[in-house]
Amino acid sequence: MLNPYVRPGIDDRPDLDKALSPEDKAAVARLAIKGNRRPPEASADQPETQAVRLVTAAPASVASSAAAAAAAASVDAPAPDMASAYLDMRDPVVAANGEKPSAREVSRLNWGFFAASMLVGAPWVALNTIAMPNAVARLFHYDTAMLEVVINPATGRPFPVATELAMPLAVLVIVGVVAAALFTPLVSALSDRTRTPLGLRTPWMVAGGLLCALITLILGQDTSMVVLCFFWAMMQFAYAMLSAPLAAAISERVPDKFRPRIERWHGIGVMLAQTLGVLVGAFGVMFGSSAPFKAIAWVFAISGIAAALILPREPSSEEMPRRRFSSGEVLDQLRPPAGSPAFALAFTARTCMMAGVGLTSVFLWYLVRFWVYGKPVLFTSAPLTIPAGFLIAGMAVATLIGAALASWSAAPISEAIESRGIATPVVVAAACLTYAVGLALAWGLGAWSTGAARENGMLLFALISGFAFGLYDALGLEMVMDSLPDPRTAGRDLGVYALANSAGLALAAIIGAILVNAFSHSFGYYLLFPSAIVMVLLAGIVTLRGAGDKE
Repeated sequence: MLNPYVRPGIDDRPDLDKALSPEDKAAVARLAIKGNRRPPEASADQPETQAVRLVTAAPASVASSAAAAAAAASVDAPAPDMASAYLDMRDPVVAANGEKPSAREVSRLNWGFFAASMLVGAPWVALNTIAMPNAVARLFHYDTAMLEVVINPATGRPFPVATELAMPLAVLVIVGVVAAALFTPLVSALSDRTRTPLGLRTPWMVAGGLLCALITLILGQDTSMVVLCFFWAMMQFAYAMLSAPLAAAISERVPDKFRPRIERWHGIGVMLAQTLGVLVGAFGVMFGSSAPFKAIAWVFAISGIAAALILPREPSSEEMPRRRFSSGEVLDQLRPPAGSPAFALAFTARTCMMAGVGLTSVFLWYLVRFWVYGKPVLFTSAPLTIPAGFLIAGMAVATLIGAALASWSAAPISEAIESRGIATPVVVAAACLTYAVGLALAWGLGAWSTGAARENGMLLFALISGFAFGLYDALGLEMVMDSLPDPRTAGRDLGVYALANSAGLALAAIIGAILVNAFSHSFGYYLLFPSAIVMVLLAGIVTLRGAGDKE
């Protein structure tokens, strides 16, 4: 019988595990080079992570469903990622965490982040837009379902109602903004150091969803303003546990080759989440003041778990090298880049724009309930939350249509202005002007009329603002990237730029509360529209100023 052929140097090599003695193995181990594994890049330094945060960090409102149009618009203005696989010899189908997903796993990543963006974003929008303003009204003994309106005998028109609610709501918003600005970088830094068999991000997402659900149920109870503010601040930490790891996971788990497609679908999910969240809040409040909180809590509870189940299993992080926690890593995410006037102007323009958006979005439930429907309703005993809920739901759909149009047209508009030599800041300023026109229409149609005219004005405003803000975000992204002082610190600088959303929201709450309270016996919430127009136009002027300084 012939013996099998033995390939020299291949088949006749000894099994070193069996051939070497323990002493020989110890000697080889002493001579081996022990390379320390390089720790993964902090999420604060990942430009793609901060770009995702920028999409989802806009004020949670009807108008902000257009914020995700930039991610879904396919405008070629990527974040300057110096760690991209396209800049070195790494395989672009291998993710930053070392995973090489199969075709099936890439599909799961795509639909997993799409579903997660909706499950995480929708309850947050419902909470901010309707549930929390309604909870503040309940604390001050306002029944938003049935409200007796007092008529001014001099004019025959109703007095502005519920104007004293503007200040406590503004306090609540500011508490949330400050807490979110501190807790989001803290959670990011802590999750970067998580060493568990379930990976870096999955434990935070699951625990964050469950904690959000628990705090939401507490917020839905009859408490005091102090208790409401405390748990609202805790809610910012819980939501950061859910949203910050999700944004980092997109950067770490998606290979560069598939990232544009997955980020586009994530942006579409954020757009849908904004609309679905408003619908949940609008229809929930029709069944009582506590109904929205119960629905929101259920969605929060399943959001983190569902995201972990739909996405491919995250690899273990137990062997990740230990890193000491430093408070400077958190504070650095709040420190703007020094010596960059272009970045300062871009930040200022964004803050003004977000203030203009926030003046209507922060007080949207009060605008609709107490301004549009703040009048006697004859021959009906139906709760006034029903028409108010339907109007806000209609505004959400109209904004989604406008944002979808902006997403579809942003790329052709970008190519057209580039081919014709038109400066991008001019088009971005035109988008600000368009948004101001939408505000003016709602203001003008509702100034001296009631009923259907105000409803139509709000719907028209929602449609125009969705389109205008979508273009502002999609086309303004290129200006933001150009304003970054150093590509090597693009991640941190983008994170600082995202704080303009929070700064604008806080500014809107302060301005709106002061105006509503100062003119509570004459105009009330009516003054929110002209003040929003001023802030939006100021954003356009600062944008043009920044372009002039750059030239």
